[in-house]
Amino acid sequence: MKTVFITGAVRNTGLKTAEKFASEGYNVVITSRNQNDAEKTAERIGKEFNVKAKGYSLDMSDVKDIKRVFSEAEKYFGTIDVFVANAANLAVDFGVLNSTEKNFEDVCNINIKGNFFACQTAAEIMKKNGGGSIVIIGSVHSLQAIHGRALYTLSKGALLSLVKSMAVELGYYGIRANYISAGAIRTERWDEITEEAQNIRRSRYPIGRESQPEEIANAVYYLGSDLSKTVTGCNLTIDSGISTCLLPFEKPKE
Repeated sequence: MKTVFITGAVRNTGLKTAEKFASEGYNVVITSRNQNDAEKTAERIGKEFNVKAKGYSLDMSDVKDIKRVFSEAEKYFGTIDVFVANAANLAVDFGVLNSTEKNFEDVCNINIKGNFFACQTAAEIMKKNGGGSIVIIGSVHSLQAIHGRALYTLSKGALLSLVKSMAVELGYYGIRANYISAGAIRTERWDEITEEAQNIRRSRYPIGRESQPEEIANAVYYLGSDLSKTVTGCNLTIDSGISTCLLPFEKPKE
């Protein structure tokens, strides 16, 4: 039985990804900043899908902690076949002119350094076991920008570049690496704004709605599983069509 390791997997996209893989028979490693949340989520998934599941607290800014959790997971499950880098600092309102050195370090220590060393550690395990798949949950911010998200854009762009390097350097070992450029995803953050504001956002998307977490999870499963055996270095965009718009999207006149 294969094992998937997912960071930030107790809610939203990470949780739905864990459930998707578990529904397909994968054992599941869940991480969160909160040990109790990780353990409870893993316990529920294990019982619901009849797979082995283990939850760990993980500080993505601490390389020693990353190494510790991967080591414990490898000992418990025997291998890691798929690694999904989902955890991120959202870096809201950290723009070019107002970001401090601490802001920069807080964001990049998780989004760049943490994810780099998590991918490195996963790849080391996969190399020993004859291959695997790494999927980074990225963002449309990796190629385009909006006001006040400079650090987030910088960090997600770095991860897209990392995927290209991993695809080239790790392919010989049977390890694939792919990136998902996610647009708007329905999370609890949407519940914090009015229905009118939600509809204004949706009006900007050619598809007319945001992605649901399980829709992103389906794409992660495709890239992580044997369904995509020769897909590597890919940037799969799931953004309701917004990044294709040269100008702000307008509904056709009826």
